[in-house]
Amino acid sequence: MDAINLTETTRTNLFALQRTALVREQSARQLSTGLKVERATDNPVSFFQASALTNRASDLFDVKNDIGQALSAVESSLVGVNALDDLASQIRGIALSARGGSAEARAAAADQFDSLRDQLGNLANDTSYQGTSLLASNPDNLTVGLNESGSAATTIEGSASDASGLGIQSALGAFSGFASDADIDAAVAQIDGAISQLRSSASGFGSDVGLLNIRENFTSSLNATLQEGAAKLVNADLNESAAVQLSSQIKQQLGTNSLRLAAQAEQSIGQLLFS
Repeated sequence: MDAINLTETTRTNLFALQRTALVREQSARQLSTGLKVERATDNPVSFFQASALTNRASDLFDVKNDIGQALSAVESSLVGVNALDDLASQIRGIALSARGGSAEARAAAADQFDSLRDQLGNLANDTSYQGTSLLASNPDNLTVGLNESGSAATTIEGSASDASGLGIQSALGAFSGFASDADIDAAVAQIDGAISQLRSSASGFGSDVGLLNIRENFTSSLNATLQEGAAKLVNADLNESAAVQLSSQIKQQLGTNSLRLAAQAEQSIGQLLFS
């Protein structure tokens, strides 16, 4: 079969139409997907750089979630410490109310003292978050990863905050049922020490909350920056893609007209030669 020979003009117009069709197809794909780089073959450097940024952003999202959960655990412990402080102050008031009282009043105060003393342990043990208790009689320590590589972390140490951990002894056992004002003073001294310990714990937990808040906000901001950077590498400029789409449509129409006119000219020349 003989080859079909095209004139230079026709060949040029066909190549131009092919290039225009490719550009139009590419801009249409960008408009539909919002991406200028969908696969490695589109732009290997941008594709793999964006993938690395996206993967790190995903890892940081997990880190942020872990920090958020740790933050909630510490905040719940801080709530518990404040409640224990209030309860210890109430116990202190009961002890002081027995000073100078009758034997019956002292004994009643000692019973109240020991009853509320037991509640310190119940409150401390109930202050937990998802199984982590920083205040129980056998407290947990909470280690929190602060970055995606695991190279940065902080450990929040628990503090036993039941009666034994706070150093508050039984009124009936250690303080002779408040038989004397000296017994009451000794009990009050222990409670004062417990309150000081609780306030020290509150200060420490407050510092931990501050650190975790800073790291959570930082991780969230860094995550957003990484995602924005990845988007710059692979996302299409939709305004530009729309303009290219419109321009390619016009070029395709003009190219088609040029090809038709070239064909008509060649046909007219052929008719003149063979008529």
